[in-house]
Amino acid sequence: MTRFPLTWRSSRCSLVALITISVASCASSTPEPSSAKGSTNERDTAIVHEPCDKDSASAEKVDVNGDRIPDIIHVKQDGREVCRVVDLNLDGAIDAFIYYDGNGVERRRESDFDRDGRADEIAHYEHGAVVLKERETNFDDKLDTWDYYEGPRLARRERDSDGDGIVDQWWHFNNPNDAKCAVVASDQNADGKADPGSVVDLCAESYGAPRAPLPPPGGAAPTEQGAGAGAPGAATTAAPAAGAAASTTAAPPSAPVAGAATAASAAPAGSAPGQPAAKKGP
Repeated sequence: MTRFPLTWRSSRCSLVALITISVASCASSTPEPSSAKGSTNERDTAIVHEPCDKDSASAEKVDVNGDRIPDIIHVKQDGREVCRVVDLNLDGAIDAFIYYDGNGVERRRESDFDRDGRADEIAHYEHGAVVLKERETNFDDKLDTWDYYEGPRLARRERDSDGDGIVDQWWHFNNPNDAKCAVVASDQNADGKADPGSVVDLCAESYGAPRAPLPPPGGAAPTEQGAGAGAPGAATTAAPAAGAAASTTAAPPSAPVAGAATAASAAPAGSAPGQPAAKKGP
């Protein structure tokens, strides 16, 4: 992939049914990732830098802090700005490339959040509004997360959690008032489809459907003492009470919860619009 220059000085239905249907044929005005391969879940994960000639004769350089190093470069063609190079924190390294359409409206942004000279996120815009963010979240220089927006809100996410170039997680952010809430489905048997038993609602607890307890570290079985009433392991063995129907339907069984832990640990933190992954953010 192309690295950013390090300094400026260079002279150069149901939850299961809903998610399964969405994976197969989710239709919206949001463009599919430029790296998508046909209609399958396989993706070209290469991060490709779009050229922006910051050293062109027509480029206008702005030194904001008076250190004689340009902090903003306006690259123009035929009298209009086609792209902009920005050092947001004035440390002499490029933080973002911003690209404009023929009307001067932003259409693309490449961002380097961890200041390693490589793009971590490529945001795509339509009419000045972000519709898709392609992200790299695990330091392997490959795209692994695709976030889709509806208006200002992150609506859904597709992830390649194991780095094989194939989408195996689908996130649907189901609460417009809480960006951390999502229904997550995973493909654990590598058939390209969400596994019915893998569906987990991350915010089930907030509306009275507590999640089943996670298994003990190392997969050890609960002790005889811990299996009694009120012990952490009791929820998996005790028969549901008469008023517990809502909980048993809203909360997944113990097996899917193991998948939930995998999804939660593999997924990038920070799903709110415009918020970068936890490992890559200012």
